[in-house]
Amino acid sequence: MKKKLFGIILCATLLFALYGCGKDTVEETIQESAEETDENEVDDNQANTEEKGEAETVGSESVIGKDAQKEIEIDEETREELTTQLLEENEMDTSVLDDTKATRGCTFTLPEGFEESEDMPGMYVTKRYPIDASTIYYIEMKKDISLQLMTEETFLEQAQEQFVKNGEMDVEVSLDSFERLEIDGYPAFRIVCSYTLDGVKFTHLEYVINADKSYIITYSQTNEYDRMEEFEASAATIKLEY
Repeated sequence: MKKKLFGIILCATLLFALYGCGKDTVEETIQESAEETDENEVDDNQANTEEKGEAETVGSESVIGKDAQKEIEIDEETREELTTQLLEENEMDTSVLDDTKATRGCTFTLPEGFEESEDMPGMYVTKRYPIDASTIYYIEMKKDISLQLMTEETFLEQAQEQFVKNGEMDVEVSLDSFERLEIDGYPAFRIVCSYTLDGVKFTHLEYVINADKSYIITYSQTNEYDRMEEFEASAATIKLEY
């Protein structure tokens, strides 16, 4: 029971760390560009064939399908260039591109009754866990400017895919709130999402900060224990250490 709860709670948080909604946006852009190139090449081939009067033509569908299946390897420099381009084209916050002051971590005040879990670093649980399955999870990652490309649509899509990867096919994620804000001068997200699993409704309150590192704090509760007021009070104390 405890192991399954950890997996459920981490599902929404780890989609940032392991998959990255922004990275998917960049890779989709590269894939679309590659497919457009394939289509142009096919059109050129067909035009040349017609000019030469040859009987055989190149089937655009088969050529595009073949090339579309190729895995495109993206180096970090190319990814950063494309991310910069996408941020500017979509008029998103580009401050993540600037050199930022080095941070030592992120701090926040825990609600009363929470203590660090013995089973997982960065996880804080109630003394009555798993009877009271409310948790707080904190994670630090290296800087990833592509996170700034995240939208409501890409978040929901990745959250759904993550549940499918974990074998939970029938879970439908509801996005209750998706806000862009600033924390200590850095771009950040405040996200509230919920879903029902095995008859229990889970609600996540997540904060994602894009500084010289990426910081994620996820507050989680079930419908049996309403701690959202405590979570909001804790989130109001989030700050970066220098």
